Amino acid sequence: MSIRILLCDDHALMRSGIISLLKDEPDIFIVGEAADGNELIKQYELLLPDLVITDISMPGLSGTNAVKELKVKYPDIKVLFLSAFNTGQYIYLVLKVGGLGLIGKEITKGELLFAIKEVQCGKKYFGVLYDDKKINEIIERYDHKPITIEIDSNVKLTETEEKILIFINEGLSTVQMAEKLFLSKRTVDSQRIKIMKKFGLKNTLALLKFAVIFTGSKKDIG
Repeated sequence: MSIRILLCDDHALMRSGIISLLKDEPDIFIVGEAADGNELIKQYELLLPDLVITDISMPGLSGTNAVKELKVKYPDIKVLFLSAFNTGQYIYLVLKVGGLGLIGKEITKGELLFAIKEVQCGKKYFGVLYDDKKINEIIERYDHKPITIEIDSNVKLTETEEKILIFINEGLSTVQMAEKLFLSKRTVDSQRIKIMKKFGLKNTLALLKFAVIFTGSKKDIG
């Protein structure tokens, strides 16, 4: 059975590398490429591929937000995410938006093929270290025991801090935030720390959840 794949990554070199790994596989075809989330949505609706392989964080619309949009109209979409990170937080994020797998960017051809075929069959794949038990433990840790965060209206955010929270919710990396804000990466990191101190956020997960809550409140007001 052939598998038609749409590949999305903002780095052309990364896309070329994956295409090179898969070019000799008789049952796998790269039918389209995209460089950001907006292009991913357009290409998906045009091509209706069997599987999407996409980076998590990209300039403009992130891979996760693009998949969230597509999931509404195409609930059976099958997505395998790419990331330089493969921690519990990222696995949870992928599952939350409806992805079935997450692989590292240094993946070998053999593991890439295995991941593609697992996800194509509707199975989850997050690497050899993560079986169903560990995946369920991650869901339990991040979802069933959520961190409660109250936004203190007396604590004010600067315009830059507000933008950083919105960017965090969109899945942008620190480097991408720095580029958009015309700041150094070090300054963005410093601003993130200031936000965490202002609201007593103890770790990155708490900051992520706070960003989701904050962005939602901004939309409700708007």
